[in-house]
Amino acid sequence: MKGIKLGGFKNPFSTKGPSDTGSGASKPSAPPPVETKPAPGKTSTVKDGFDAQGSKPSSSKVNTPPTKQPGKDVTSSFGANPTGHAGQNVLNSYNMFPGGAPQGVALPTAQKPFVNANDSLVSLNAHKYQNNTNLSVSPAGSPGVPAHYMHYLSTGEGKFAGIQGVPLHPRPGEPNMVVTGALNGCAVHALHDTKNNNLSFLHHADYSKNGKAELDGFLSQHPHLKPAGSYTPSDYSHPTGKHNLPTGSTPFIHYTQGPLGQPGQWMISGQLNTYKNGGTPGGRPELMLPTDIPGGALQSVPVTLP
Repeated sequence: MKGIKLGGFKNPFSTKGPSDTGSGASKPSAPPPVETKPAPGKTSTVKDGFDAQGSKPSSSKVNTPPTKQPGKDVTSSFGANPTGHAGQNVLNSYNMFPGGAPQGVALPTAQKPFVNANDSLVSLNAHKYQNNTNLSVSPAGSPGVPAHYMHYLSTGEGKFAGIQGVPLHPRPGEPNMVVTGALNGCAVHALHDTKNNNLSFLHHADYSKNGKAELDGFLSQHPHLKPAGSYTPSDYSHPTGKHNLPTGSTPFIHYTQGPLGQPGQWMISGQLNTYKNGGTPGGRPELMLPTDIPGGALQSVPVTLP
């Protein structure tokens, strides 16, 4: 069952106080409302967050030291309040591990699409560079925000890739965020595991082509998994700019604490984006927010449980 979108109608560059960003930053300025059409050959190979050169690991586990990321470190700001930071900054999750998959992270296969949550632990970092907050992951225990990393499989590799065993309500010290690559035609699903009473999350490639039927078929093979929320192209893909190119989205899943000790809730959030420049030496396109879409660029879908 798809949840109701929350927070999707606020101007992402509205003025917020320091408590909203988690960093005490001054009021930011919006990116210039100038759209540059992607140069031929620059973006044709960059579709989702793992299609950029150097981002796809060569085996199920790779021991690679973290790659130093350029730009100002804004990890604490994003980690303290991800939606607040996303409301004032352009997120970029392309090429999240340019040096290869972090040490200790297991990657899914078509035959085994789910990775156990304990095998998906990473440290999430954010660096502001070229007007984007670039997200990257490094081995768990290294500096950064504890998180779960969810990989991506392309159509030819199985389409479905996810993590399983995420607590419904993380305890203090447990990761309260799940990150995955950028979306351009793909979807992210939250699934309630009724057998173990925990959550699974799924990155669904090319959902825009035949996604609902594919998801129904996948769930028929996993009857203990029940839909708890989906973020699909119908949410984020909208024609924008003078070329009417469809927007993509930078997704992030985060757990919000309840008030006065009450149980909290997982949310699937996404920030709409479009290309500003087709490619950079770091293997990421430079992104900007759409300026002509009513309701703003930040959306959230709650993960709902019975």
